[in-house]
Amino acid sequence: MAGRSEPDNPLNDERFALVDGVAPLVSVIVTSFNYERHLGRCLSSIARQVYPRFECIVVDDLSTDGSVQLIETFIASEEAAGRFTLVRREQNGGQMAALKTGLGHASGVFVAMVDADDLLLEDFLNAHINAHMGRRNVAFTSSNQYQIDEHDEVVAGRHADLQARTRRRYINPLPLHDPFWVWATTSSMMFRRDVLDLIMPEDTEPYRVCADNYLCHFANLLGGSLLIPETYGCFRRHRANYFSSNPVLGGQLPTGDMRRHPPHQVVRLGILSHLLSRSDEFVGLLSKEFLFATLLRLAGPIDLLKLRVSHPGFFNRSPFPWARFVAASSALLATGTARKYSRFLRRAAVRDARAGL
Repeated sequence: MAGRSEPDNPLNDERFALVDGVAPLVSVIVTSFNYERHLGRCLSSIARQVYPRFECIVVDDLSTDGSVQLIETFIASEEAAGRFTLVRREQNGGQMAALKTGLGHASGVFVAMVDADDLLLEDFLNAHINAHMGRRNVAFTSSNQYQIDEHDEVVAGRHADLQARTRRRYINPLPLHDPFWVWATTSSMMFRRDVLDLIMPEDTEPYRVCADNYLCHFANLLGGSLLIPETYGCFRRHRANYFSSNPVLGGQLPTGDMRRHPPHQVVRLGILSHLLSRSDEFVGLLSKEFLFATLLRLAGPIDLLKLRVSHPGFFNRSPFPWARFVAASSALLATGTARKYSRFLRRAAVRDARAGL
C-alpha cells in the first residue's frame, strides 16, 4: 500500500493530483560560446523532453560565430513551443558567469545546466525529477552519459568519472582537504535551485571552465548528492571543447588538459571564503553546529589563521576552538591521514557547538 514501506513519489500519487498538486518547474540553462556547429542538436534534444514542465534559458557568452542567429531561429520555431529564451551577455565571462546569468533569469525549483555541445536523451528531466522525489533529499543528482565525438559517433558507453556501476549511490558530505571527483559532467546534473542561489560565487573568473568543480563540491558539502547509473544524456568529446578535448583512451583519465582546470586549492579556498562572507545566512539555514562541521571539512589550522585576518567579524562573533585544531594538526602529522584529521575536527566542532562555544 502506498506510504507504508516505500516512500511515495508525489508525481505518481493520485491523491496529490486530487489536492491540485503541481509538478515542479525545471529550468534548463544552456551556456554557449561559439558552438554553432553543435548547438542546434543540443536545443532539439531539450525540446524533445517528455517531462512537460520546463523552460530553457540559452545564455550566449558573446559568440562571434552564427550562434545567436541559430538560437533566435530555433526560438521562433514550432519545435521550441514558446519554452526557450535567449539571454545575451555583454562581455565574455566563461562558464560560471554564463550559468550565473542564466540563473538570474530562471524560474524553476530545479535547475539543469547543459553545455551547448552536449545532448539530453528524451527522459533526462523526467528521470532526474523522479530521483529528487525519492527516498533521500539531495542537493543534486548526476547520471551516466554516453560519450560521443564531433560527428555524433558514440565512442564510449559510459562516463568513467561517474562512480556508480549497477545501483544508485548516495554521496554524503565529504572532506575537501584532498581532491576527489565521483560525478559525471555538468550536463549530467540537476540541482535544487535554492542550493545554487546559496553557493553561486561573487567572483566567477576562477571558474571560466569546469564550473561544476566548484558547484558540485560546495553543493555536496551542504546536502549530499545522488549518482544515477542509468544513461540519460550524451557528453561530447571533441578538439574544439574548451576543456574536454582529450580522446577516450580507456580507464579513468582526465577528459581535458588539467593545467587548464581550476586548481583544487582555488576551489577549496573559494568555498571557504564564500561560507565566511555569508556566515550569518548559513548559520540561519544550517545551524552554527553544521556550519562549523562544514568548515572543518574544508580547512586546516593554517587556512583558518589566514581567514581569521580576512574575515575577522566571523571569528570574533564565533570564537573558534583553536586548541582542538592544534591537537588535530599534530594527529595529522603523526598519521598522515586527512580523513582521520577531518573526523577528529568534525567531532570537536559538534562538541563545542553543543557546549555553546
